Amino acid sequence: MAPPAKTKNHNHLATVHLRFLLALTVAALSSVASATDSSLCTIPSPAPEHVAGGGKDTLPLINSFRLSAGYFFGGEDIHFARDESDGDDSLSHVRRSFTLLPLRVGRTTNSTVIHVSATLTLTGGRSVDAAAAASHHRRRNRFPAGGFHSVSFHLDGYYYSTSAELCMVGAGTYTEDDGWRLSHLFDAVLCLHVPSPPSLSDPFVSGQIKGAGFDAISLIAYAEGDGYKYGSGHHASCPPPPSTGVRGAGGFSCAHLKEQLVSSYKLHHGGGAHAPLRLREPRMHVGQVQCTENGDGTMADVRMYATFSDSTNMWLAGQLRPGFAVKEAAVVAEGRWDAGTGALCLTACRVVRSGPASLAVEEQDCGIGMSFWFPAVWTVRDRSVVAGALWNTSQHGAAGSDAAGVISASSIDFDSIVSSRGNLSDVEYRYTMVDEAKKRYFSDVLKNHKNKAKGPFPAATATHTYHDFQFRFYMENVNGGSDHGEAYPVTIGSAMVHGDGLGADNSFSRHGEVDMEEQEDELLPVSYDIHIRHLPPNVNFMRPNMTSLATTIEERLVTAEGVYDPNTGVLCMIGCQELNVSTTDCQVLITVLFASLDAKAQGNGKGVISSLRPKTDPLFFDKMGFSLFGMYAEQASESVSRMDMESVMLVLTTTLPCVFTALQILHAKRRPEASASTSLTMLVILALGHVAPLVIGSEALFVSRGTQYAPFQRMVPREVRQAMLRAPTLIALVLQLRLLQLAWSARRPAAGRSKAAETAAAAESRAFWVVCLPLYLLGGALTVAAHASNSRRAAMEGSIAVRVGPEPATLWEDLVSSAGLALDGFLLPQVAMNAFSSGGGAARAISPWFYAGGTVVRAMPHVYDAIRSRGYVKSVTPSNVYATARDDRFGAAWDAVVPCGVGLLAVLLFLQQRLGAAFSFGSRRRSGEYEMASTQLED
Repeated sequence: MAPPAKTKNHNHLATVHLRFLLALTVAALSSVASATDSSLCTIPSPAPEHVAGGGKDTLPLINSFRLSAGYFFGGEDIHFARDESDGDDSLSHVRRSFTLLPLRVGRTTNSTVIHVSATLTLTGGRSVDAAAAASHHRRRNRFPAGGFHSVSFHLDGYYYSTSAELCMVGAGTYTEDDGWRLSHLFDAVLCLHVPSPPSLSDPFVSGQIKGAGFDAISLIAYAEGDGYKYGSGHHASCPPPPSTGVRGAGGFSCAHLKEQLVSSYKLHHGGGAHAPLRLREPRMHVGQVQCTENGDGTMADVRMYATFSDSTNMWLAGQLRPGFAVKEAAVVAEGRWDAGTGALCLTACRVVRSGPASLAVEEQDCGIGMSFWFPAVWTVRDRSVVAGALWNTSQHGAAGSDAAGVISASSIDFDSIVSSRGNLSDVEYRYTMVDEAKKRYFSDVLKNHKNKAKGPFPAATATHTYHDFQFRFYMENVNGGSDHGEAYPVTIGSAMVHGDGLGADNSFSRHGEVDMEEQEDELLPVSYDIHIRHLPPNVNFMRPNMTSLATTIEERLVTAEGVYDPNTGVLCMIGCQELNVSTTDCQVLITVLFASLDAKAQGNGKGVISSLRPKTDPLFFDKMGFSLFGMYAEQASESVSRMDMESVMLVLTTTLPCVFTALQILHAKRRPEASASTSLTMLVILALGHVAPLVIGSEALFVSRGTQYAPFQRMVPREVRQAMLRAPTLIALVLQLRLLQLAWSARRPAAGRSKAAETAAAAESRAFWVVCLPLYLLGGALTVAAHASNSRRAAMEGSIAVRVGPEPATLWEDLVSSAGLALDGFLLPQVAMNAFSSGGGAARAISPWFYAGGTVVRAMPHVYDAIRSRGYVKSVTPSNVYATARDDRFGAAWDAVVPCGVGLLAVLLFLQQRLGAAFSFGSRRRSGEYEMASTQLED
């Protein structure tokens, strides 16, 4: 019986210990509350005791206080960017938001009081003025001016169900502008109105947080959790979906509904005088959706928060995420998803904003009907993942509503404009413009491309993927700036390849090859979504500054369908583009010539967008050409394998100099006269070649400019990558310094210095001043001149140039590349020194392993680059890991000149050390010198 007694004692001690800690917490909370500002709310004193045990309602309680997306006003005195109340925060680079994450929720002895511990996090843009205050940290600043800013508060308090008030106290922290120091905010008091339960008439959480050192910050959010009380909207009636059919009749999960419904929608206003909301905004954004499934899985209760905006910028619509906006007209809605009809039917109420952070719902503004469904049929004009309608109901006798109270003449249809990544395999696509595209292809397009076909080209076969039909492009804009974009196939034959990747792969593999065989004219029907974005002048669209471009990127969508000829690689389509809210132009001809799948074929694909309208038509536009870039799937796979191989080669060529230098040290110790005859200039150049990577950073060795996706980088931790390159480079540097120390010791003035050492010193001095230094200075001057010429030419091109790929090299980068040529010719100082010495290198100062191995290490990148340029497809973003422009000069000419040059220097050094004075500029008339040469030849 002893063990149970022992266990019981331990449990008793644990209970006593827990109660003691809770008592300390309550005491501390009471003391903090007494010291804080009580104008917002008050913590009870003494605080009610906690009830032991979590209970079954712990998780619902936690969820009832969780807020994942709210909005706040104020905070400028804690470094948040100023909030423009009349502006459009959706155009800011960093949207304002806050989250409330409950950490612990428990009941107390008072049934109307609940204890809550939580973390409140405010996020938004960082004040530019605050960032400028830390200008002395700017070079190491991790958060640029106007970038991301976050403040976190750790709070503890109580919720009173009688007043629906949450009162909490605590402290906060945020990171200073230098990215390292933490600032603390003390005596923070949070007071929130949390409706219990929330409903259609009372759906918002609102309140303030205030503390020492900062003014009150107003908070507003849409209530979350499962405790919502549905009202009349739960039984709303809606018209049936279109007769073309809907998806989801078998049922959708709540997770799927939320994923699909949170989107931006294009509104098509009707002609009635009494439009819903009495507004005419062209866009609707659903930012918050809450859903609760019923037990049988055929019904689900849904509620949402939606806003209306005048902005028609599609790029911004694509950047929007689930969130909470308060500056636009808005509605709250509740209703039910019916799997039987495949439609979501809701009743919506207009939200009235009476203050910066004061939102309310008026009962007289609840006469709005709202419906959502998922279309089962797509065409070139309608490819909505989600569609729906808004209308005035007859609940309050609204003018224009029909007798049944379902839809008035002023109804508004809408459809989603943001592509979904869900599974769309159950969507049927109906081609309507393929015949027109075929006629254009045979009459106008084929005759211009028939003789240009040099395949093979992508085809709907098992050896290809639908990714091969995707392409990116860029074009010059005569009005300044540049247009670029991407084209994604929607259908290839009867295969739906839009949406979920796994579903698209399965559909393509099942239908693609069958569709190819069924086509009598070998033309495959296809459809595309083409996104075209316009950037302002002097912007590299490969790496744009998103902070400055948030309000300047313009995007338009062109939906197209037509035919693809796998024999010629030509894609001919008829497209539709929306010009404004009420006008769509479907007289657009798009012709694309794909690049060959042959990796050795030079050149990329190209295309043309032109108008089929007469020149006198107001919608006519001039022909626009564009160029394709990117890789096919097979080429990308080969590129990945190549980068893996280059990573191994890079490590190998970084390690080999350690071996060659160690062998040279052994050679110098076996032949004491060798150290004195070794060129110090050569050793210094080689040492600097090892120092540079260590100073600049070994990360630069592993990727070329603009390269960030080498497989080695993804798979190997950063510390391991650094060690794999820094370790051999550091070892090679130490060995090189040891070799330099041996040569310097043999040369330094001393009583016992040999005459050979004095001769070597004189010869090296002449070689340095006469040969080496002039060549190095000339190379540097030519590099500066070439860089200046290139910069001048780039400046003359101005804004009409479309920049594709990496940024132009800086002067420093050009000088570093030219310094690689000095490393390539590392034997030049030794050869020149031997030529000016009387012995002509007869001392055999350099080991064959050292000069032959070093020559191979320096020549191999150029030999490899010559092979790589003929066997691999060049990409817009460089993906070279080995033999990059950061290390040396590369190109067709350099790849031929450098190996020949370094090979010639190695041969000259070999002959100098074998023949001695025969390769010397010095006097050869001394008998002693001839005797030494004769002795060396006999050896």
